[in-house]
Amino acid sequence: MGVRGRVGGRRAAVAGAVAVLLSTAACSGAGCSFDDCPEVSATEAGPVTGADPSGAVRWTTSVPDLLSEPPVVSNGHVVIVGCHATHVVDVTSGSVSTPTGLADVIGVVQGYAVGAPAEGDAVLAAERLDGGPGGWSWQESPVDGDADRAYRASAVVSSTAVVGVRGQTLVAWSPDSGSWDSVEVALPVGTRSGQRLAAADDTHVVVPGSDGSVLGVDLAARAVTWRVLPTRPDAPTDVSVRLAGRDVVAVEVWYPRTTAAAVTGEPVWVTERWSLDARTGETRSPRVTSSGTRPRPTTPTGDVLRDPATGWTVTQQLRGRPRGGCF
Repeated sequence: MGVRGRVGGRRAAVAGAVAVLLSTAACSGAGCSFDDCPEVSATEAGPVTGADPSGAVRWTTSVPDLLSEPPVVSNGHVVIVGCHATHVVDVTSGSVSTPTGLADVIGVVQGYAVGAPAEGDAVLAAERLDGGPGGWSWQESPVDGDADRAYRASAVVSSTAVVGVRGQTLVAWSPDSGSWDSVEVALPVGTRSGQRLAAADDTHVVVPGSDGSVLGVDLAARAVTWRVLPTRPDAPTDVSVRLAGRDVVAVEVWYPRTTAAAVTGEPVWVTERWSLDARTGETRSPRVTSSGTRPRPTTPTGDVLRDPATGWTVTQQLRGRPRGGCF
């Protein structure tokens, strides 16, 4: 491991068929003109505003982009993932930074945007938000692209580090004195593919396990301190965790109820939801079971995001990226 610094009767039917063929031809093959990431002019840019803890609006700016993912709050900044670029907005000043050396931004740590590098084989890279020189990257040898992608897909940011799972090891990286210092904790299972961890604080992290279990990791002790197994260990299809208040994590586990399509044409799922203490694993709310179709992810607009550290709120009104295409 080393460290480096997207008109009646038959005639009407025939006319309708021709119209359908023409419309299809206009949007297929070489004639397809659908653009899932069109340019956004300055007059179409989405407004972004910041309000102090009293609710008074202190700044207004705009971002000429379209949302690809829901924005997130990260250590005094809001990370807005647009289809053209990722924009990092300071919650108290409204200043906007657009990292150029990162293909994806996980979050902000101590003034650095951290994420996947635009070029090279590094697992992570860090770029200064003020545009100044300096930064870090983490690279494993030999390179394992699958493990690196899984790490980035699971990683979250605490106030001092970026934490993710690579293989069956939880790895936390913190910038300190011009280098990255790592903490590693072996896990009994890997993380659930495509699901992010939940960092309750600088030392307590909750991992959605690949087997449907939920694990609590204490970085200070460098150990897994608790584990909650799913109700049906043989059947879980997916599990996710997210912060639901101070030191509290909400858990969702999905099980397939049937492979037959529901009325909507989608499978029916059984979902368990409950909350637990991120530090001890103790249940905070009982498990509630429901069934139905699984909700599709959406890209919200008009989001109001609150930074818990400063009490400031940021409201963004960017339009969502176009969905669809040519067939």
